[in-house]
Amino acid sequence: MVPRLLHIIDDLTNWYIRFNRKRLKGGAGLGIEDTEAALNTLLEVLFTIVRALAPFAPFLTEHIYSLLKPQLKLLLEPFKDPRSVHFLPFPTVQEALFDEVVERKVAAMQKVIQLGRTVRERCTLPLKTPLLSLVVIADPEILEDVESLSSYVKEELNIRNIILTNDETQYNIVLEAKVDWPTLGKKLKKDVQIVRKGLPDLTQDQLRQYLKEKTIVVGGIQLEENDLNIVRVLGDSAVQSSDGAKWEPAFSEDVIVLLDTVPHPELAEEGIAREIINRIQKMRKKAGLVPTDDIRMQYKVVAKTDDLDFTILVSSRQELFRSTVRGPLEPVVETLEVESLILEEEQVIGDLTLMLRLARL
Repeated sequence: MVPRLLHIIDDLTNWYIRFNRKRLKGGAGLGIEDTEAALNTLLEVLFTIVRALAPFAPFLTEHIYSLLKPQLKLLLEPFKDPRSVHFLPFPTVQEALFDEVVERKVAAMQKVIQLGRTVRERCTLPLKTPLLSLVVIADPEILEDVESLSSYVKEELNIRNIILTNDETQYNIVLEAKVDWPTLGKKLKKDVQIVRKGLPDLTQDQLRQYLKEKTIVVGGIQLEENDLNIVRVLGDSAVQSSDGAKWEPAFSEDVIVLLDTVPHPELAEEGIAREIINRIQKMRKKAGLVPTDDIRMQYKVVAKTDDLDFTILVSSRQELFRSTVRGPLEPVVETLEVESLILEEEQVIGDLTLMLRLARL
């Protein structure tokens, strides 16, 4: 029971809330009704989780319940005594709320994102660094599910293009046979050396046939299911492709992800813009502002490289600033009244040094 509840909490915090931050803050541009729907969904889920966790964490859940209670008037109407979370019944399963199609699509999206994160971590590429392309290799049904939620994949992995394909050979994905030699040695005795010698000569077609039929003959020795472990790897010629992409792979049982890890100059400016957003958000938090506070955000270039036109960088990405920090980023106004200033800090981003200012409207 408790492990499953912890899994639900992880899904709630790291997936639902993370992916719906703009909706929850009213910044998704979908209207007040959509924001209310997102918040009401979150409220009901929190109410359900608190009731389910109450027997295991009585004091913490009582505290959270007291914080939620002012917003729970409609949800509490069916209950006779809502004074404490411990007076409420354990939540019952609502079968009507289950949607297998949605669950399948979200699971496919999560798997691709997790594999992409694995590649970024292995290559020490932070999520703030934009990358050009991600290839997803899987069966058609999985590809269809990923495509339906591709916007989330692009945003979470900070990539521009997603290539969906079921053709492994196009990206030189090859099969390799792995063997637990001590276990196979106990089974085959001296014949294991024949298998060891003949294994490198197996062709890709033979390995694919073994995956289907679960049996294969190596050097005259019959091998059965589980004698070989067939894994997929990226062939050497695919690591650096002819178009300049450098593919780094991550594998699961039914999905392969290839991430182009080559930094592209045309994406560097976007990386700077996202880092500025990150610095502004930290300044807002430092100043004690809440997400719904509308303020003026201004900048002044203190130092930069000669080849960076920062004015164009900002003007071409104003929609990004509006959607993430609730307003445009404007040049500093020197005549700003002192009482309007909220916070002013100098920020260094690579070779760029900025003075960022938050001010009241």
